Amino acid sequence: MSHIDQQSQSLLYHNKEKTVVLIDIPRSIAEAQGTPDAPSTQSLYSSPPLEKPHQSIEPRSHKAMREVRARLPSEGDFVSSFPQDLLAYALAEIKAEHSHGFCSERRMAPSKLTGKKRQRSSSGTSLAVETKEKLEPIETGDFKEKPETTKDTLLRLTVAQHVVKLRNPRILPISAAVDGYEVAQMLDVADQVVSNPFTQPARLLVLDPARGYRIPPRSTFLLSKVGRREALLFGSAAYKLFPEPTMSAAPGQFDFILLDPPWDNKSVRRSKQYQTGRRAADDPIDILQVTLRKHLAPKGLVACWITNKRSTRDTALQLFESWHVVMLEAWAWLKTTVHGDPICALDGIVRRPYETLLIGRQVDLAGDRSDDPALNEPIKHRVMVGVPDLHSRKPCVKKLIEPMMKDSSNYRALEVFARNLTAGWWSWGDEVLQYNWEKYWTEGEPRNVA
Repeated sequence: MSHIDQQSQSLLYHNKEKTVVLIDIPRSIAEAQGTPDAPSTQSLYSSPPLEKPHQSIEPRSHKAMREVRARLPSEGDFVSSFPQDLLAYALAEIKAEHSHGFCSERRMAPSKLTGKKRQRSSSGTSLAVETKEKLEPIETGDFKEKPETTKDTLLRLTVAQHVVKLRNPRILPISAAVDGYEVAQMLDVADQVVSNPFTQPARLLVLDPARGYRIPPRSTFLLSKVGRREALLFGSAAYKLFPEPTMSAAPGQFDFILLDPPWDNKSVRRSKQYQTGRRAADDPIDILQVTLRKHLAPKGLVACWITNKRSTRDTALQLFESWHVVMLEAWAWLKTTVHGDPICALDGIVRRPYETLLIGRQVDLAGDRSDDPALNEPIKHRVMVGVPDLHSRKPCVKKLIEPMMKDSSNYRALEVFARNLTAGWWSWGDEVLQYNWEKYWTEGEPRNVA
């Protein structure tokens, strides 16, 4: 029997235990823009769903296979901990129990919205802005070489030389829901925590160049890189906006923290440094390790996306350990075509069709796990099946995480390295408004693909 979540339009199928889920990625993001009191009625522009798997890039000869395997130890071996049989079983279950297609109807993004892959400066950070109808990055790191001074580089230079100041949070007025809230340029809201505390969505209107952003209800964002000065700004704002304790969190703390690190940065390419302690002073993982330790609530939940390289898993687990977080679950996002076929071989040695989300909970600092039986159980595995969308878009896991919260209607959440905002959550990253640009949205909800 097909299980369809009546409270969520993005969960197209799930079994009773929700260990197998079919999720629609653009709809999951759109759904998270609203609340039960103010649901989102818009659709997110998307890429066409894949009709067939990617062309294989796996080595075909025994010699080529040996050469690839010989390189794996230095590049980071594939993580083999996610059971391959569970991935195959999940696909078989969905195909047997669900007959409404593997994704909803998509509103295709105009070609002017489809940008390049995420670009970075030498410091590994970028700030997304729109130029000539396309999202283009401007660098927030220091330049090693003096760039050519042209009209196109003036904004880059301005941001590179911008000094982060510990400004007070900017609270959007209630009138922003109707009239919008105007700022002269994007830099006016960069490196400053901005919050919409109301139950209705707001509009942020940038005058030069003219563009608008949708700010979901009760959402807060920090448009900045993850640096040491920005971490001070984040911490200061967290205490100012969360001055009172809740039943589960102290002032300035979060019940749930979601991380989606840019794993192609130097912190992973030099993964051995995580064992020796000789790390770069501006490494974002190091900065988060120190900063978020005091902002994670007791028994708080942490989730971290990793790739299939062992180095990313090791780094994430070291981060968990530093926060006294014990791993509870591992979720795989299995990427398929619209017909339910994996985009590449499940057991490939060059590429695999899934990414993993590690989930853990902070334990009592004395090591007492008696009040949470799950901490003493084997790691639970779940499979999220979803047709991939535009580059860098991942499934929004809000609907799947909330049942794990002590109070799903009243909790504090933070997403770091976010690329879109989420209603009720804090979001931090240098691309945090990317998919909240109004030109990515259109009126009306999509239908399921039969």
